[in-house]
Amino acid sequence: MAKNPRMILYLDKVQELLKEFPTFTIQQVPRAENAHADTLASLGSALDTKFKSSIPVEHVDRPRIEEIEPIDTMQIDEDPS
Repeated sequence: MAKNPRMILYLDKVQELLKEFPTFTIQQVPRAENAHADTLASLGSALDTKFKSSIPVEHVDRPRIEEIEPIDTMQIDEDPS
């Protein structure tokens, strides 16, 4: 049962919408498996209201900056005389 007033409204809405489906299944997703959705929800709630209509998400397959292999270097000290 929901305790937060906002969550109570969501629960009421869900229960109303469920009447439209002949069958349904509710499945709890463990927090560890829901990290992406949790992050997006946190980001969405933290945004200024004028930006809440969309949250751009970019998937990066590999780092933008490639790692550079170290170069063999040698230090040469100049003799000032």
